[in-house]
Amino acid sequence: MKNLIKTLKKVSLLILAISFMGCDDDEAVLPQLTAGFTHTINASTGTVTFINTSINASMYDWDFGDESTSNLINPVNVYENGTYLVVLRSSNVAGAFDIFTDEITINVAEVVGTCDAETAESLSASDFNMTFLSDPTADITSDGAGFSWIDNPDFENDVNTSCKVGQIDRTSAAQYANNQLDLDAKLDFNSNTGFKLKVWSPTASTAVLLKLEDKTDSSIFKEVSATTSAESAGAWEEISFDFESADSNKFDKIVVFFELGTSTEQTYYIDDLMLYGEGNGNGGGGGGGACTPETTESYSAANVNMTFQTDPSADFISDGAGFSWVDNPDFDNAVNTSCKVGQVVRGNNNPWDNNQYDLDAKLDFNANTGFKIKVWSARPNTEVRLKLEEIGNAGNNTEQFLTTSVTSGWEELTFPFTAADSNKFNKIVLFFDLNTTSTDTYYFDDLRLYGNGNSGGGGGGGGGTGSYNLTLPIDFETSGHGANWTWNVFENDSNPPLEFVANPNASGINNSATVAKITALQTGNPWAGTETAHGEMGITWDLSASNAIIKVMVYKTVISDVGVKLVNPSGGAQIEIKVPNTVVNAWEELTFDFTSRIGNGLDGSTNIDQIVVFPDFDLGGRSADNVIYFDNITFQ
Repeated sequence: MKNLIKTLKKVSLLILAISFMGCDDDEAVLPQLTAGFTHTINASTGTVTFINTSINASMYDWDFGDESTSNLINPVNVYENGTYLVVLRSSNVAGAFDIFTDEITINVAEVVGTCDAETAESLSASDFNMTFLSDPTADITSDGAGFSWIDNPDFENDVNTSCKVGQIDRTSAAQYANNQLDLDAKLDFNSNTGFKLKVWSPTASTAVLLKLEDKTDSSIFKEVSATTSAESAGAWEEISFDFESADSNKFDKIVVFFELGTSTEQTYYIDDLMLYGEGNGNGGGGGGGACTPETTESYSAANVNMTFQTDPSADFISDGAGFSWVDNPDFDNAVNTSCKVGQVVRGNNNPWDNNQYDLDAKLDFNANTGFKIKVWSARPNTEVRLKLEEIGNAGNNTEQFLTTSVTSGWEELTFPFTAADSNKFNKIVLFFDLNTTSTDTYYFDDLRLYGNGNSGGGGGGGGGTGSYNLTLPIDFETSGHGANWTWNVFENDSNPPLEFVANPNASGINNSATVAKITALQTGNPWAGTETAHGEMGITWDLSASNAIIKVMVYKTVISDVGVKLVNPSGGAQIEIKVPNTVVNAWEELTFDFTSRIGNGLDGSTNIDQIVVFPDFDLGGRSADNVIYFDNITFQ
């Protein structure tokens, strides 16, 4: 019996041991989940880029400590100054999770600079330039990548100081996440080389692909890719996408991809997507096109038109700057296809190196509005000065200057004169980069009189000069246009009237006798301004390529925006275009570019009969009454 009991005990212990061994074999050991992250801080903007270092996790819940959250893998967050506890909860599908926390301190120095407001944009295929001056969100199709129009989060740099940019939030759900924009016509790469695009990515070596499509047939397309540099993480960089002449007239849709073919989940910024360059050919048989021979010219004061059909070298006076009659070195463009041009080589003999041409009579600015000239310079922001003199009496003169906006390309400049300049001058003097030591080579062509003049002559009273048209300047002269119109002043407290007074500084670019004066009161609204009464101009017009560039000369004692708005008879208008003056106590010509509104079908682009000027548009308010003078409003 004792032996039986002992045997049963041994069997029981054996069964129990086997049971324990079976339990150990069934218990699975899961991989350890660990949460973690590091971060980088842009001390200039308070922008923090988080780098997720979690192990064996697939889901992430971020609490940035400033009441904002994210589920991205590597999110970016912009902080105000302060100390924040950042919490990351990493988890996986098995239900395991881990939490990692870190404290960050933001101490952004006071911003001393400001962004640069956009002044022009175009969504037209002919001159595409997406600067985000206005919100294009409604026109952009988001396919797996959200688009937003936002303030530039990083404008303190040398690449992109713009105030507004586009934000792209790429999701991981679609490997082909993209954003699309349909154009109004097919793109032309005979007159454009390709596209440039400014991008901001939190990571280095980001792949960016620009795809062009036919919007009615997506099987017709062309793709060009680029990659941001290894040094550009968290900074703006401009990249280029070149196309061929053979790509012309095929595509009218733009598609932008970031990290195509990946499941990247990230935020990017873009700006200044624009056409650039002068093209890749002329598109028609035989070697890239040919120049256009000149068919007419005139060196007479009555109808000056220097086309360089023949060689005028013997009649040019070179005063320190050599003149030559040469073949056009750059005729494959939309501005100047002429075969022959004038070449000027500055010799740095004097700061005033120039070229002169004596005319056969005095110039008449009752019959002509002024001069136009096409110029080509490899130097950015070249000053071009046109001086008119009396032969034998150099003290009797007037001069104007403009600065080029195109580098290594042709550009046409316009120099309006006044009726008061008539019958005084019979010599033309041309300066490039006056008062410099430049030894550069410049080209010019088609120096010609333009317009119908600044006086209608004769007639009875009212200060008018006959009917007005857009080729004439609004110059406020008694023999000109504008001073005899009714101008309303608005949003300026007591609304003191617009005055027409003697030019306070008849020098530099504006020697006019009479100008307009408005006093923007300290108690007035920032958008105080003046406008022509409806019907006073005597015309209505539609925006077109010949009138959508509006120029206004201003003389101000403060720096602030100047705004221009166009209105139709029923009061319909689009938002004003604002441009700041850059100098004080001197005349400056500001340019307002309305070309992006040509044919957009909105109020203020057709049937226009009123121009509105906001001379001191300062949302920060005025510390005193500001007197502003403006003059010579032109439409080009």
